[in-house]
Amino acid sequence: METESSIRDSRGWLRAAMQPVDAASCAVFRIGCGLLLAWWAADYLMTGRVRELYIEPRFHFTYYPFDFVKPWPGAGMIWHFGGLCLLALAIALGFLYRLATILFALGFTYFFLLERTNYQNHYYLLTLVAWCLTILPLNRLWALDAWDQRSLAADTVPAWCLWLLRFHVGVPYVYGGIAKIHPDWLAGEPMRTHLLLRSDLPVIGPWLALEPVVQVFVWGGLLFDLLIVPLLLWRPTRLLGYGLCVVFHLLNSVLFRIHVFPWFMLVATTIFFAPDWPRRLLGMRPAVLPPSSAEASVRLSRRQRLLFGGLLVYVLFQLVWPFRHWLYPGDAAWTEQGHRFAWRMMLRAKISGVRYYMTDAATGVTWIPSLRPYLCAEQMEKFARDPEMVLQLAHFLADEYRRETGRTAEVRALVLTSLNGRKPQLLIDPQVNLAQVPRGCYRRPWVLPLTEPLRIPVWSVPLLEWERHVDLPPLPVVTVPPGGAVPRVPAENSTARLPSRDQS
Repeated sequence: METESSIRDSRGWLRAAMQPVDAASCAVFRIGCGLLLAWWAADYLMTGRVRELYIEPRFHFTYYPFDFVKPWPGAGMIWHFGGLCLLALAIALGFLYRLATILFALGFTYFFLLERTNYQNHYYLLTLVAWCLTILPLNRLWALDAWDQRSLAADTVPAWCLWLLRFHVGVPYVYGGIAKIHPDWLAGEPMRTHLLLRSDLPVIGPWLALEPVVQVFVWGGLLFDLLIVPLLLWRPTRLLGYGLCVVFHLLNSVLFRIHVFPWFMLVATTIFFAPDWPRRLLGMRPAVLPPSSAEASVRLSRRQRLLFGGLLVYVLFQLVWPFRHWLYPGDAAWTEQGHRFAWRMMLRAKISGVRYYMTDAATGVTWIPSLRPYLCAEQMEKFARDPEMVLQLAHFLADEYRRETGRTAEVRALVLTSLNGRKPQLLIDPQVNLAQVPRGCYRRPWVLPLTEPLRIPVWSVPLLEWERHVDLPPLPVVTVPPGGAVPRVPAENSTARLPSRDQS
């Protein structure tokens, strides 16, 4: 009896998933998403960000094990972003939709994998959504494809398309709220620091430095993330929930400069409204839906069974993956293990200073290499907060020295880091030869544990004076001064001096 009941339940879910619903809200999602992504790509081109971050640097921080992903040579990256812009417009128009979504998903994934210092949670979300668009039939309504191929045109899509889009929009909210249940966040950091940096804004700026306002943002952000999806799912509170979304994302766009994300979420969150909301808003006739029957049989083709099986595995993975930081010791905001791809947004304000020491293994000569020939300003600002990126650059410096001189060099790094206003401390062991440390997702004994307590008010000593306030172990003795004669490797002090404010 229990087996028969479970079979009936599964058939009920399949029947509900295959039930036709009005395609209007999905069409609006496709159009809005395409237009915003086209604007995003065009903005990267017009502001020079493509050249600054993807053409000029000689070195790019990649995701392990995707080191083989390299920028296009010459002006290739300019053409790449131009192509993404055109493909996004094709998606919005529903023109050659299937081809456009596949090419865009490939192109956006390539962009995403190219530069780890440019990670943002919304880029991860857009990557997932881009791949989902490739399997969703969102070109049936208000699309050039449907106008050209009348057999393709339809007023409905299967309900599972709506569910999948709602899942992707809801996950960042829910997991963002769960991640905020953290001692630092509940104590007001890093929100207090973020707001203080915006206290120069006209009218609202002076208010942002007030502690009651900080607490409103801290507890408001936490409760918003945890409650917004239930508010959107329940019809009586849906309008209230969307109104809160509008206020929340407009504030984000003003205060935190997170580019396309607030606008994308404002468009994407409309997917929680009834599927026919665009028709009702525009006064159009409702779509004709076939009558549903609780007794209707569910017969899935082999392709549909594979699709639903794959989607089930995918959804379960997305539900579990954000919790992988529990497998590693320490706070993910400090170690960075499990921090990315987990919707851990606005949880850290990290300032890092780094200095590499290279020692020729044969001669014992030690010098401080310059990072400026290889990195742009944004990379210099961000990479030192992540031990994996510090390690990757150490490997590159060792390989570069071996390539140019034929000799082996040991590479060590002094990395002082302040997390959420704490007194700075060592992030990694400066006595470890990083050139011999393998990359990967294993536990990292060379990353030192966070021991400094949270400070209110925050640590305010300038970065260039940090070394006088921190107990350091013996460091390598520099036998060739900065600017000295080291074969083919420039030398100068290379401390990253800019604070890294994370909204990722």
